Order: sequence, then C-alpha cells, then structure tokens
Amino acid sequence: MINVPLKWIKDTLSLTDEQVLNLPSDNCSEQKVVAFSTDSRTIKAGHVFIGLRGPNFDSNAFIEDVKNKGAIAVIVDTPSPIDIPQFVVEDTLIAYGKLAAKVASTVNAKTIAITGSVGKTSVKEMCAAILSLKGNVLATNGNFNNEIGVPHTLMRLEPSHEYAVIELGANHIGEIAYTTELAQPDVAILNNVAEAHLEGFGSIQGVVQAKGEIFNGLNDDGIAIVNGDSEFKEYWLTRLNQKFHANPKHILQFGLSAELNSIPGTVTASNISLNKLGCATFTLHINDESISIELVLPGKHNVTNALAAAAACYSVGARLQEIKTGLLNMASVKGRVDIHQISDSVLIIDDTYNANVQSVKAAIDLLSSYEGKNVFVLGDMAELGTDTRRYHQEVGEYALTKNIDVLMSIGELSQSASSVMNEKGEHFSSQADVITKLEQLISNTECAISILVKGSRSAKMEQIVEQVIANNSLSK
Repeated sequence: MINVPLKWIKDTLSLTDEQVLNLPSDNCSEQKVVAFSTDSRTIKAGHVFIGLRGPNFDSNAFIEDVKNKGAIAVIVDTPSPIDIPQFVVEDTLIAYGKLAAKVASTVNAKTIAITGSVGKTSVKEMCAAILSLKGNVLATNGNFNNEIGVPHTLMRLEPSHEYAVIELGANHIGEIAYTTELAQPDVAILNNVAEAHLEGFGSIQGVVQAKGEIFNGLNDDGIAIVNGDSEFKEYWLTRLNQKFHANPKHILQFGLSAELNSIPGTVTASNISLNKLGCATFTLHINDESISIELVLPGKHNVTNALAAAAACYSVGARLQEIKTGLLNMASVKGRVDIHQISDSVLIIDDTYNANVQSVKAAIDLLSSYEGKNVFVLGDMAELGTDTRRYHQEVGEYALTKNIDVLMSIGELSQSASSVMNEKGEHFSSQADVITKLEQLISNTECAISILVKGSRSAKMEQIVEQVIANNSLSK
C-alpha cells in the first residue's frame, strides 16, 4: 500500500465538501492511511473501511464496529452517526476500484494480466516465478480475481514493486472489461476458453466475448498474448488487428499447433516428453532462440501454460535462461495438480481447486499417462448451465477413450459421468464411502496405483484428499 493521507481519498474520488463528513481542515486530514479493507473482521488501527453492499450483505451495518477497532475513516454510500471521517459515494465498489486504479498508476509496475477458463492461476504462478528473478513482483493471492479481488490486489502495490501479475476471473460479461481497466496491463494473456460459468455467460460464445475483454484495457504500446491453438483465436485476432492496425509487434501467439511454426514471433514447443511423475521436458522456441525447459508441474497441458507465461515474460524483458530457471524453481500450488507419493506404489494427485470440462479432460490425460492402475475421483462440475448433465456425460465418455480403469463419482451431476463407464464406473452418496473404497483399493492393489481427485470448489473434494493422506500417514 502506498503512503497516502486521508485527503487523497477525497481528491482521487473527486468528492465535494458535502460528500465528506468529519474531515478536519487542519493537519488531521493529512493522517496517513495504513491500509484499505472491505472486511470488518480484518480492521486494525489506521485502516480505512470500505462498506460494500451486496444481495446478501450490507457492510454499513458494521460501521460502529470498525470504528471501535481503530478505523480512521469509512467510505460508505449512506452516512452514519459516527464521529470519524466519512466519504459518501454513490457506489462503494466503484469507489474501491478508482482508489485501487490510482494506486496502480502511481506505482506504475510493469503489469501482466491473465484470464482464461483453465490454467490462469498456473500461468500466474509461472510468470511470478520467472519475474522474481528480475525484480520485486506482486502477484494475485489465491482467487482474488473478481471485481472485489482485483482492487484488493492492486491496493497491495508498493513503490518497490517492479512487476505485477494480476489474475482476472469473471462469471458475467463486462467484469473483465472493468477489472482490466483498473489494472491497465502492459501485457494481457488470454490463455484459453472452455465450458465454464455458462450460467453467467449464457453460451460458449459469451465466454469467448467476455474473456476477450482483457484486451480492451491495453494501451497503444500494449502486447496481447493469444492462444494460437484455440478454435476461437480468429475472433480475438480480428479485433486485435483492428485495435493495433495489424502491427505484429503487439500480438504474440503461443501454442503447440504445427501451423504456428510458420508464423513469425510465435512461442512454441518441440521434443515434448513426460517423466514418470507426468512432468514435461521440452524445447522452448521464441523467435530465433530456443532452450530446453523442465517443468515441475505435471501434465502436458502445463506445457501450453508455460508457453503463455514465457511469451508474457519475454515481452517484458525476461531472457530465456530466466524463463528456464523460473519454471524449474516454481513451487506447486495446493489443489492444482499437487502430487503426493504416499508409498512406493501409490500416488495421489490433488487437482481439487476447481473443475470444468476442459480441465477435467486435461486431468484425465495426465492420469492416463501413469503406469499401473489409474483411478479418477470426480465431484460435480458447477455452473455449466442447462447442458450440465451432457457435459458430465462427455467427460465420462472421454475417460473411456483414455482407458481410465476406475471412475468414482460423487454428486448428483457427476453420476452422469460414471454411468457411461459401465463396469468401470461407480457412484457414491457420500465422501466417507469414497474414502472407504479408496482405502480398499490402496490396501488390495498389487501394482502401482495413481488416484486423481477433481471437482468444482463447491464439491469440496479436497476433503477426500486430506483424509486419504491422513489415513496413510502420508508425507509429500
């Protein structure tokens, strides 16, 4: 957080004297703000509280509480009878965004923004690992990637930050356009599009449109990173060519398609191979340069994620050796293809952070690459709209084509996946039953067994992983 006085809030939000209550005209108005917070539970002395309002909450109800905890001012849409400074605005969420955007523009770190239906968190972590070799990096924590989370991240920027890696998510059209405008990225990555949050977008075309909004916030010197393997790339490339007058230096494609090799300036991979844990090695190609890369995240899909990260970091000055070292040294992310070797013969893969059709298929691809018996444990995929059962059936059919030995489902929707697996599919009514079955498989197997657990956040599939690990006194 940059060092600002209370009066900075009034000036940044362009408020009139009538919209600011209890702000002294003397040196008290120069009192420094320690931090901004939208959560009354986290308020500490010196904080400014932003009272957000939603369909199921009204933060204005906590104004007295935050004052007692040491808040030095509040930003509200309705005045309250308290004697600390109040900044009264029409919409507190918009005010929060304006303040965050001002912080970002003041710090002026080189900024990479990332969106996509699948893999954006992995790409974010890859970018942060690479850029940390070049300078001080701020990256989105966890899933703070919506219209509240992005301002929260931008507010954490300090003058010492040289790079910012901002993840942008959305569940409705217009959200990414808004958060991109706040972040004002120098580089924007559109990693991919898949059937995710269809209830909010209406259709896959709605997702394509919404994700493409990330390019709206690029300035005239910005660089767009586009997935050259995507079936929707022409939609984005057409609009980007209009935006940048077909200047190729502003548009960089990445991917594995052979056709990309003939397009100047693309970022591609060759000589891809997977080790026994499913982690890839490959040759990275950028322009006329190439280097051997080794990934610590398993799955061939992470090669594509690495290409996206490499393209973005190269665009802001990273050298190929820095890309190689950053990718090799990055830490795993809990719930994101996190491998646990619980014995010489048993592997459990925690991929429980979230799920949609594309990410489930990628998980099936990974699981099928392991030797021995493979077991896929699937919870419901959420927010897939009216065709949700068909999508669950689709991933079950895909598991059949990949010779998955066992598909265990839990949840009303996921039963559509296990039902098409015939004798290889089994549905369970509780997590306890799933855990019992997994314990039986682990105890009775005479060969190597790999278990991958996946589902949307609402399915809470991480509880299965945690319990199996605890039952087997597992150490990573």
